[in-house]
Amino acid sequence: STNRLSSGLRINSSADDAAGLAVSELMRTEIAALNQGVRNAYDAQSMLQTADGALQVIDEKLIRMKELAEQAATGTYNSVQRRIMNNEFVTMRSEITRIAQATKFNGVQLLNGTISQYSGNAAGLKIHFGPTNVAAQDYYFINISSATSSALGLDTLDISVQSGAQAALSAIETAVVSKDTVRADIGAYINRLSNTISQLSIQSENLSAAESRVRDVDVATEMTN
Repeated sequence: STNRLSSGLRINSSADDAAGLAVSELMRTEIAALNQGVRNAYDAQSMLQTADGALQVIDEKLIRMKELAEQAATGTYNSVQRRIMNNEFVTMRSEITRIAQATKFNGVQLLNGTISQYSGNAAGLKIHFGPTNVAAQDYYFINISSATSSALGLDTLDISVQSGAQAALSAIETAVVSKDTVRADIGAYINRLSNTISQLSIQSENLSAAESRVRDVDVATEMTN
C-alpha cells in the first residue's frame, strides 16, 4: 500500500495485476496514437488553409483579368491600347500558374493537380488519424483539383482584339466558378477535419479516464489498508 501511494499507481509491475497491466498498456498505446492522430488532423487543416489562402490570391488575379477583358471589350479603345491591356492580362494569367505551382506544404504541391501522386493513390492524399488502418474509421483522402491557368481554361484567351475580349468575359466567369468549386471542396475538408479532431479528442479523453481507473491507485482504499 505504501508503494502504491508513493507511486500513485495501483499497478507498478505485472505481479500486481498482470491482466490489468496488459489492458492498461494497450489503452496507453491507443491513447498515444489518438493524440498523434489529432496532430495529423491539425496538420491537414494547416495544409488546406495554405491552399485556400493561395486560391484567395488567385481570385484577385481573376477579378483583375475580368476587369481588363471588360475594358478591352468596349469600342472606345484602339488596338494599341488593347495590346497594352493584353500585356497585363497575360501577366495575371502567368501569375495564376506560378501561384498554383509554387503553393506547397512540407514539400507537397497543392494546386497543380499532382497531389494524388504523393500518396500513391488516385483517390488523393491520405490523412491518417485513427489508431488502426480501417478505411471506414481511421483515414480518408483529400484531393484538390488543379488551379493553374490551363486547368481554369485561361491559356487561349487574348484580349488584344475586341472580339477576343468579349469571348474572354464568359471564359473568366467559368474559371471563377471552377476556382470557387475547389475552394468549396477545401472548406468542406476543413470542416470535416474539425469534426474529426473533436471526436478524436473526446475519445482520447474518455480512454485516458478508463486507463486511469485501471492503473491508478485508489487512495482511500490504500490509506485504509
